[in-house]
Amino acid sequence: MSDQTDSIFAVIAKNPALCFDYNPRWGRGNPRSYIDNVTFPKVMTTKNFKYRVVADESDFGVRDAYGVQSDGSQKLNFLDWNAQHGIADSKTIKVYSVDPDSGNQYLVARWK
Repeated sequence: MSDQTDSIFAVIAKNPALCFDYNPRWGRGNPRSYIDNVTFPKVMTTKNFKYRVVADESDFGVRDAYGVQSDGSQKLNFLDWNAQHGIADSKTIKVYSVDPDSGNQYLVARWK
């Protein structure tokens, strides 16, 4: 192979493609009018992202999620954020991914 081709393969090897799926799977609680959790099917693992949960005007702060599972999914349990209570499904719930290095926040899920 030429030096140019070798260089291209070296760049590709150092920069793997990002593959992620943040389409939320909302988990209902008991009673069913509450949302207890959200699972993202495949999250980015390039950094140890934290998450911020906001419901209407209540900001529940920034926390770690559960660990990334072998299938690449990650679950956020709202009971951990909201004093062991779910969040009423009548509220607008926003979930932000928080970059641990920059602090930048990205909206990754919205209920309602």
